[in-house]
Amino acid sequence: MTSDFLKQRWKKVLVAIFIAFLFLITVVAYFINRYWSPILADQVRNTVLSSTDSLYQAEFTDANLHIVQGKVVIHNFTIKPNLQVYRQKLKDGDAPNNLYTLKVKRIVFKHIHPLKLYYHHKLDISQIVLSAPELNITYRATQRKDSAAQYKRTAWQHIKGILKYLHIGEILLNDVKLTYRDNTIKQPFVSEFKEMNLLGKDLLIDSASQQDSSRFYSFKDIQLEFNNFSRPVADSLYNINIKLLKYSALARKLEAYHVALTPTPDSLKLQQKKRTIFSVNADTLLATGLDFNQYYRRHKFYVSRLALLSGNFSVTANPAIQPKKTDRVATFPNVAIRQLKNDFKLDTIQLHKINITYTGYGKRSHKQGTVSFNKTSGYIFNVTNNPVALQKNNFASIRLQSWLMDAGNLQVDFKFNLTDSAHSYHYKGSVGAMDLEKLNKAVMPFGLVKITSGNLDKLSFDINADKTLSEGNVSFLYHDLKLHILKMDTIANRYQHRAIASLLANALIVKRNNPDRIGDAPRAIHVTYIRQPDTSFFKTIWKTLSKGIKASAGYDEVTEKQVKQHIAQHRLDKANRRIKKALRQQRRANRRRKSELEKQR
Repeated sequence: MTSDFLKQRWKKVLVAIFIAFLFLITVVAYFINRYWSPILADQVRNTVLSSTDSLYQAEFTDANLHIVQGKVVIHNFTIKPNLQVYRQKLKDGDAPNNLYTLKVKRIVFKHIHPLKLYYHHKLDISQIVLSAPELNITYRATQRKDSAAQYKRTAWQHIKGILKYLHIGEILLNDVKLTYRDNTIKQPFVSEFKEMNLLGKDLLIDSASQQDSSRFYSFKDIQLEFNNFSRPVADSLYNINIKLLKYSALARKLEAYHVALTPTPDSLKLQQKKRTIFSVNADTLLATGLDFNQYYRRHKFYVSRLALLSGNFSVTANPAIQPKKTDRVATFPNVAIRQLKNDFKLDTIQLHKINITYTGYGKRSHKQGTVSFNKTSGYIFNVTNNPVALQKNNFASIRLQSWLMDAGNLQVDFKFNLTDSAHSYHYKGSVGAMDLEKLNKAVMPFGLVKITSGNLDKLSFDINADKTLSEGNVSFLYHDLKLHILKMDTIANRYQHRAIASLLANALIVKRNNPDRIGDAPRAIHVTYIRQPDTSFFKTIWKTLSKGIKASAGYDEVTEKQVKQHIAQHRLDKANRRIKKALRQQRRANRRRKSELEKQR
């Protein structure tokens, strides 16, 4: 068949021309590769040195030009810092906060025109692909604030002596291995990231685009993607795990899916250190308006809106650690915000269907009790420690709706003063109708009381407070309330019903209804609670509200004092009876001994 094809002269000529053309291209490509590689190497070195003020240097071992494909392949490419120049910049005070080292075994430049680059100093590339690059970043806070001089030269001004125009359609980094080292703490923290992909779109550097504020480091968009992200936090006591993490510089949006912050598998260290152990998980976390430049350069976290959708937040008291007697004012949200090390500004936080659970242990019962606030939704505004933002608005506010013990509709508003030295705050809200027996999961282990019947009509509160004093009004409206007073059977480790105490409490102390009768004015209590220094924020709220609730039910401060005196007197009388009984038994024993001795004589 082949011999038949070549019988005609014009076909033979065509094949000969084609072979000669291939030979010519091969020879030309060989000589271009041989002589062009050093030229390209010089161009790359000069571009990197010029654009970084000689801080970084670039090297590669080999480069291949494929003329027909318009493709360039570079092997063993490396960018690393010149430490001598870096040390000099440290002395001069203009060293950057981040230092980089990049190693790539193979880089592919697609649709590149070397002659255009060589003769016209214009570089136009459709795509650059970096396969399995290794990127090391070291962060050191050498500059606390931005200076105008630091950014007076644009990217175009850095390269204009070498290139007149630079455009890259896409830059792809696949399967990146990223190592991040934070030297701002005493023991530098190293994070390693794998399964990372990066896509840079439409890089343009020329005289016209240098002032384009819509571009991010000269890119129209940069997209990051992490898969199966995991790293330890909080002294390696907890792990943060994210199934998928995505960021777009153009949209200024961060998306995280299946986020979890949980104790490490080896929780022994955690149990030996922390009074409270917590865990958080959310199906979706969305951050919009994320200022990546501020976080990247200065570790300043500025976000317009942060949303947590469908998740759980649980706090468990650790019975192995006794509460400290030091001042626990740091548990106040407005204090905790001010003590954050990094500059922090969140305009709005949205919570949607977050289940919140607190689990503790009763001091007398030694049993576990639980309080739950499920399907919590709402907003938190102006969470910041930024001085400029605080001058404009120094209040953070919270507006939440939840379900107390899956039964009562809770509505609550908080307002925190972020600059007041007294750490003042205000909260008000209400709980709607619910069966009070639903509270037994908490009141039995914490208070050794069991609610046998009762219905809440409405609980409302309005409290002004600071780190020392809480004062306001509490209204607890209910009907058909009955209680059982409990004690612990230490041998069987179970609750026992104190029948006589329960009978007296229901008959003489606890008021069955509020208001007592239809048409009567309900009992509304004005409460004043003086906080002890070792009382935490949420415990302060509970003690304040419980004073009003107990007083509404008839167990006010006067009654409580009388009951405590009665209990103390009862215990004293019981102890005296034991002593008298022991003395009687001793006298009887002495008489028996004396009688036995007389009989022996």
